[in-house]
Amino acid sequence: ALNKYRLRHLESEGHTGAIRASQLLSRPDRLIGLILLGNNFVNIFAASVATIIGIKLFGEKGVVISSISLTLIVLLFAEVTPKTYAAIHPERLAFPASYILKPLLFILFPLVWFINLITNQLLQFLGINPDDKITAAINSEELKMALTEAGSMIPKRHKKMLMGI
Repeated sequence: ALNKYRLRHLESEGHTGAIRASQLLSRPDRLIGLILLGNNFVNIFAASVATIIGIKLFGEKGVVISSISLTLIVLLFAEVTPKTYAAIHPERLAFPASYILKPLLFILFPLVWFINLITNQLLQFLGINPDDKITAAINSEELKMALTEAGSMIPKRHKKMLMGI
């Protein structure tokens, strides 16, 4: 999760990675569609190849062996590790990734658009408006909790002022 204020600051300073990341984040539906499209394609392709190799090496047992092996590999190298890294160092991952994702989105846009069209239709069928914006606003209790957890990182006079909100 990129810090939106830092992202805006870097963008205003002309940081190319920040500009690209911001452009991608301006349409999260397209970004999510692109990432999920790529993720599913790679996972299904890897499963097919691993199964073929597993069967050639181990016969029918190869299906189970390849399924277990690929599950562990995908979990470690494609899910847990990169997501943990991204949570700890969002800019180190997001900015370089934007150089790959932006052209990919341009190339795959018709497919991403079609997937989003079907998804939005399905959401509307379920009574959900896909155009509703998620608000990031916090209420006063959440602000007080954040200030309490911040502890000594915030000067007392600032904390007192913010607690008065």
